[in-house]
Amino acid sequence: MSISLHAEWHDIGAWNRFVEAHRQGRFCHLFGYGDVLKCYGYEPVRLGFVRSDKLMAVLPGTRTKSVFFGRKIVCQPFSEYGGILVDPSAGGEDLDEIYQLLRGYLGKANAKFKILELHGDHGIPQHLKKEHFTKHFIRENPHHVALLSLDRPADQLWKDVIQYSVRKGVNKAQNNGVHVVEECSKEIVRNRFFPLYLSSMKRLGVPPHSLEYYLRCQELMQERMKIFWAVKEGNYVAGLLGFITGRSVHIVNIVSDRNAWGFSPNDLIHWEFIRWSAESGINVFDFGSVRYDGQRTYKKKWGTTFEEHAHYFLRADAVTTSSSTFNSSSETMATFSRIWSNYVPASVARRIGPHIRKQLVR
Repeated sequence: MSISLHAEWHDIGAWNRFVEAHRQGRFCHLFGYGDVLKCYGYEPVRLGFVRSDKLMAVLPGTRTKSVFFGRKIVCQPFSEYGGILVDPSAGGEDLDEIYQLLRGYLGKANAKFKILELHGDHGIPQHLKKEHFTKHFIRENPHHVALLSLDRPADQLWKDVIQYSVRKGVNKAQNNGVHVVEECSKEIVRNRFFPLYLSSMKRLGVPPHSLEYYLRCQELMQERMKIFWAVKEGNYVAGLLGFITGRSVHIVNIVSDRNAWGFSPNDLIHWEFIRWSAESGINVFDFGSVRYDGQRTYKKKWGTTFEEHAHYFLRADAVTTSSSTFNSSSETMATFSRIWSNYVPASVARRIGPHIRKQLVR
């Protein structure tokens, strides 16, 4: 029996169950993430692929309009992930059929969004990628993601996987009276997370999200969104924000007070989040993207492995034609970051940052 495309999926429960059960599901695949992005004026797209009442694949996307990149369906904005999730039992003919349905969806006569951008191919069964995925899609913006397998108890991770430099940093933080709490509510997001987030993004030279983006994440993701905090003498000096989806944790933001770096709070909150994950039955602790040497060095010392990652494009008119995409590793963006960090006032950064992010779709 053939696969059918449901272009306006409404069954939230079935969608989220599929995402949670898929080993490559991330928070941006969940039904509610599309509603989070409405704060940027984006319109969610939720494509379900069904055979005999069984979901075979889901593709969450967002219709975006950018002065830099034009009209595209992006899966998903503001995340390394968001590509299609395909049932592991699917075969090559199934994937080819899904591809044909996607081409037909993009090629509708009245469709204004004729380019599809997927962030990653991790949701495709490994044995189908070469013959039944990459032949259809254009690959751009290659980089890596760093994953820590939680395949052993926390104490063994501590002794056998995590490098000595990390253990030294964790011990240093604890010896200096730093302890960790896990707190995430609208009040915490507004009053503790967001001020540190703004200063951290300014230091890194990155335009910030709006406060509304994080408040909507908290509202719609609820217990899936967690922030582990490093606290010293009653002051919240660093926070690590991540999302739980199924058996994985995906780290999104690290925020910190630069004046507290000498106490190594960042190492401590990473370790406590990892330990909590291992003890909670989580299988994978996802450190996110690796695009430059500093990221690689820091994430490697936690015992991570690096997996290839990229953006993939499908066009309604010509699959062999590439499409422009945001590349944070480019020289242009490096120059932009230096200018943003050194010359844009904090008040201006907070006001215009979300508008820039909307146009970059990142």
